Amino acid sequence: MPEESLLTDEVRALVGRETRLGRVQVTARAFRRAHEVYAGGPPARVPAEGDAVPGYVITGLESESEAPAFPDLLPNSLLIANEWSFERPLRMGEWLEMVHRVTDVRERFGGRFGYSIDVLSETAFYDAAGRLAARSGRTMTQYSAAEAAGGGEE
Repeated sequence: MPEESLLTDEVRALVGRETRLGRVQVTARAFRRAHEVYAGGPPARVPAEGDAVPGYVITGLESESEAPAFPDLLPNSLLIANEWSFERPLRMGEWLEMVHRVTDVRERFGGRFGYSIDVLSETAFYDAAGRLAARSGRTMTQYSAAEAAGGGEE
C-alpha cells in the first residue's frame, strides 16, 4: 500500500473535465462489429437508414475514437463495469457527437485487489440538435498485482 493517497489534487481535478471526442456515425460497419460480439455472429440483415438499431451498437461507436488516457496510478488495470443508458433509440445513419468525462475517482483499501483506485467515466452521445441520446459508462480499477497476491478477501 502506498505511503500516502495517490489521489492528488491534480488527479482529482480530472473529475468533471469534458473532452470532445468528435462526431461518429451509426453505420453498417459499427452495427456488424457490435452484433458479432454481442449476438454471437454476423447479422442476418442490417437495419435500413433511419431504422432503430440495438443499443449494443454503442460499443461499435465507441471503438471509433479513444477517450483521453487517465494517469496510471498503479501498474495494473481491469474493467469492472460497463453501463449503458438511452434517452431514445439510436438510428442507422445518424451522426452523434461524443463527449467523454471522468465522473468520479475513488480509493479502496483492502478487498481482492488490496489498495486500488476506481475510475468512473462516461461517454455521452448527443444528436444533431444537441439532445442527449445515450450514455456509456465504465468503471476501471487500477491495482498492484503484487499487493493483490496477498490474498485479501472481499
